[in-house]
Amino acid sequence: MKLITAVAPKEAWLSTQDAGNHEEPAAPGLAPVTDILMVDDREDKLLALDATLSSLGQNLVKARSGKEALRLLLKQDFAVILLDVSMPGMDGFETAALIRTRQKTEHTPIIFVTAFGNSETHVSRGYSLGAVDYIVAPIIPEILRAKVSVFVELHRKSELIKRQAQQIREAEQNRFRAELAGVADRLEAETKRNRFFTLSLDMLGITDLEGRLLQVNPSWEEVFGYGESELRHLTLGELVHPEEKDEVDLKFEQLRKGSRIPYCEGRLRHKDGTYRWLGWTAASFLSEKLIYLFCRDITAKRVAEERIVQLNAELAHQVAALTEVNQELEAFNYSISHDLRTPLRGMTSFANALLEQESSKLSPEGIDFAHRIVRSAKYMDTLLRDLLAYSRLSREQMPLAPVKLENAVQELVEVLAEEIRQREARIEVVPPLGTALSHAPTLRQVLANLIGNALKFVPAGRTPQIRVTATQANGLIRLSVEDNGIGIKTSYQERIFGLFERLPDAAAYPGTGVGLALVRKGAERMGGHVGVESEPGRGSKFWLDLKCEATAQA
Repeated sequence: MKLITAVAPKEAWLSTQDAGNHEEPAAPGLAPVTDILMVDDREDKLLALDATLSSLGQNLVKARSGKEALRLLLKQDFAVILLDVSMPGMDGFETAALIRTRQKTEHTPIIFVTAFGNSETHVSRGYSLGAVDYIVAPIIPEILRAKVSVFVELHRKSELIKRQAQQIREAEQNRFRAELAGVADRLEAETKRNRFFTLSLDMLGITDLEGRLLQVNPSWEEVFGYGESELRHLTLGELVHPEEKDEVDLKFEQLRKGSRIPYCEGRLRHKDGTYRWLGWTAASFLSEKLIYLFCRDITAKRVAEERIVQLNAELAHQVAALTEVNQELEAFNYSISHDLRTPLRGMTSFANALLEQESSKLSPEGIDFAHRIVRSAKYMDTLLRDLLAYSRLSREQMPLAPVKLENAVQELVEVLAEEIRQREARIEVVPPLGTALSHAPTLRQVLANLIGNALKFVPAGRTPQIRVTATQANGLIRLSVEDNGIGIKTSYQERIFGLFERLPDAAAYPGTGVGLALVRKGAERMGGHVGVESEPGRGSKFWLDLKCEATAQA
């Protein structure tokens, strides 16, 4: 597998003519290896596409910008282009528009592959630029390979048909010269043509101007079950599927006028009564009153295409069903969390009144029971408030805007000043933290949970030490909150971000198990990610990835 890169300005694309862009033909009888162009400014996405498509056995070409892709298209032809929408400089839509301005590439299939921009406006714009598909992450490798393989196969067929047509033209010229040279040369040309018919793996046939089959090669019998003698008593009109008969009649009318027929697909009847799909083209030679047919069995390809359509429909149905269930669960969660708080407040009030007004009449055991009721009610109220916050994160609209992280952290430190003082904690903020694309209230909630946990989950007798830093790479800001707390085992480092998940050795610390679930949900709603690096007894380093301001503007 060969990977190719290049760089060229947009002006070179607009000024370069098609002349001189030639490819070396594939060796006769061999299926050509086609070129697939993958355009993305992110190396990890290019590697993912490469890993997904490498099993197709084709030549995968990488371009890391729209300009680089245009330069490659000046040099070679591609069976299909996988084009990212969101790229710095020249985005995918502008690149696609320039590709369509050049005659040689105006019909090259383009599949937009992107993790963003799945709105109807983006999708509509993609298809208006001639895209054949618009795929939004997460990408299913099997479906992507199936879609790309369809265009690879179409490209192969097109190239094979072009070469076969050229061979036929050369054969016709040779035969004409042979006729002028004499009967002996004519017989030799006929012998060569018969060999060509016999050895060809594709279906080759000759008809008269009315579509009656005069000569076919052995591939016809392999595909349709008819012997050559049986086919000679049939016309193509008798074999074609009834739904396509009018279209075939029209094409033969064009052939009788000397027009060439481009690549077509249709169904012909098998001897057992079923129908097989053919990809075919034809050329007429009016001086001989003959029509030459060039066909290939594409039944398997059409079945695969229909299966892809079916799978897409099933997938859309499942997504819609899951979305509906998720919305119902969120509404149920919000309703239950909100309605349950009212009786809890009454429970707390009555228990406090009992302790304040009737404590002299209660036994020590009764007083303890009343205190337990108050503590349980407060814990339940805290849990329900966390659930309400989690539900709001899932339901609310969340417009994103640039937020200075240093200001957000400083404001939170001021809010937590009393708790920091009581715990004698030391918080170090290492500037600069940068500006990230986020939702300010949600960012404050995420930071409050991360710094609050760093203050809380510290072994007895140890002074909390917290360090807040930030780094930038690949258009992202990674904000890290590092502590000297109890640490987390590797087996729990993913689970703790789940709802109601708590560490087994953290039972002595207050909490509901919702805080880190809020952190993950908030990060995802802002288009980011969270994670943790930790060792038991040696503290933890929680990190939050968000897009930086420059990336947001691009």
